[in-house]
Amino acid sequence: MTARQEDTVRVNIETMLEHLTTPAARLGDGYSIYRVPANVDRKHYEPRLVSVGPYHRSKHHLSAMEDRKRLYLLRFLDDGGESGHRRGLLLQDCIDRVRELEPRARACYFESPATGDDGEDDDGDMFVEMLLLDGCFVVQFFIQWFSGVADPIFNVGWNLPLLHTDLLMLENQIPYFILLALYDAYTHDGDGDLDRPARRPKPSLTSIITAYFSQKEGRQPAATETAQLQEEDDIDHLLHLYHSTFVKPPDHLPARRHRHGGGGSRPPRTIRCAKELAMHGVRFVPKVGTSNILDVAFHHGVFEIPRVAVDDSTCTRFMNLAAFEQCRGGDAETPAAGKHLTSYVVLMDYLINTAEDVVILERADVMENNLANEEAAAAFFNQLRVCSYIDYDDHYLAPVYRDVDAFCRRKWPKYKAKFRRDYLNSPWAIVGFCFATTFAVVTFFNTIVNILKTFFHVLH
Repeated sequence: MTARQEDTVRVNIETMLEHLTTPAARLGDGYSIYRVPANVDRKHYEPRLVSVGPYHRSKHHLSAMEDRKRLYLLRFLDDGGESGHRRGLLLQDCIDRVRELEPRARACYFESPATGDDGEDDDGDMFVEMLLLDGCFVVQFFIQWFSGVADPIFNVGWNLPLLHTDLLMLENQIPYFILLALYDAYTHDGDGDLDRPARRPKPSLTSIITAYFSQKEGRQPAATETAQLQEEDDIDHLLHLYHSTFVKPPDHLPARRHRHGGGGSRPPRTIRCAKELAMHGVRFVPKVGTSNILDVAFHHGVFEIPRVAVDDSTCTRFMNLAAFEQCRGGDAETPAAGKHLTSYVVLMDYLINTAEDVVILERADVMENNLANEEAAAAFFNQLRVCSYIDYDDHYLAPVYRDVDAFCRRKWPKYKAKFRRDYLNSPWAIVGFCFATTFAVVTFFNTIVNILKTFFHVLH
C-alpha cells in the first residue's frame, strides 16, 4: 500500500515537472506581464472598458467591447485587402504569425493564461484567437487614430479616456511582439495577392503609438528615449513603451554618496511629513525650468518639487507604472535602476500623511488636487506606498532624505519657523508684533532712563 502511494506521488510529481520543461517554460525571455498582489485596491488595475490579454477577458462589464473588437478586426482585414481573397490571405498570414509566436507569448505571463477568469481551460487555438482579436483591435485603434478616422463609440465623452487608461494597465497587456507581427502583416508589401494599397500609413508602429501618447499627455518624449525605442524588440508591452518614453530619469540627479559600509553613513529610511517639515523651517516651492516631476531637489531649507496635477487618471497611471517598476527589478550593481518613479511616489507618501499635508503642498503650488477633497488626495498617495519597495540605501532620492534630515536636526531653523508661525502668520499678526515690539523698546528705554536718574543722577 505504501509503495503504491509512493508510486502515485512520484507519477503526480513527474507529471507536474513535465509542464515546467515545456518549450514555453524554457524560453529565456522571462515574465513581463504580471498580476498585482491581492492586498491592493483592485480598481486601479482592472480595466473598465476593454480587456486586452487573458487576465480579464471574461469580466461581464467588459463584454460590450467584444463586438467592437470583432468590428475592428474586420476593418483591419478590409484595409489590408480590397477583395475577399486578399482579406483571407491577410487573415491566414496573421494567424500563422501569431500561432508561431504562441509559446513565446505564453511564457510572458507570470500567471498561466491556460485558465481564464471563468475557470475554463484554454487550449492553444483559443489563446491564439484571443491574441489575434485583441492584437488587431489595439493595432487598428492606433492606425485609425493616425489616419484621422473617427469612431462613433469614442464620441461618448468618457470612452476615450477610459480606453487610454485601460491600455496602460499592467494586467491588461499582450506582448508587444504580437502587435509588431500583426502590423508587419498589415503593412507587408509582398508579391502578387499580398500587395497592399499605397495609401496606408508606413511609419513604424512604435512611432505611431508614441505620437498618440504624446498628444494625450501634452508633452514630447526625450530625444534619447526616442532613439532607444527604435529597438522595438526590447519593448515588452504598451505600458513598457509608455514608461520608457515618458518616465525619464531626473534632469539633475542628486549627488550620490558611498553606500553604507563604504565610508558613508546610512541615509534615513523615512522623511518627515510636510506639516512637520514646515514646523522645522522647510519651505516648499514649485521647481521651475523642468517638466519632469521626478526632478526633486533640496537646498538650504528649500524643498523644490515640480508641480503635479492629481486626478483619477493620474492615480491609475502612477499605480500601474510603479507596479511595472517593481516587476522590472534591477541588478546586483544597480538595484535601483529604472525605479525612479517608485522612489518619487514613496517620497510623496512620506510627505503626505493627512489632508493638512495636502493643503500645505497646494498652498505652495506644488500640487494641483483635482480629486474630491484633500482627504482623497492623501489616501491616493498613501495607497501608492502599499506595493512600492525601494532600496533605501541606493535610491536616487537618498541624498535628499539625508540633507532634509540634517537640516531638521538644526535648532535655529526650527525656532525661526516657530517665530514666523506664531507672530508673522498674517498681516494683523505682523501689525500686532510691530506694536508690541515698539512698546517693549519704549518701555525698556524708559526703564533704563529711570535707573540712570535714580542711581547715577546722570540726567540731572
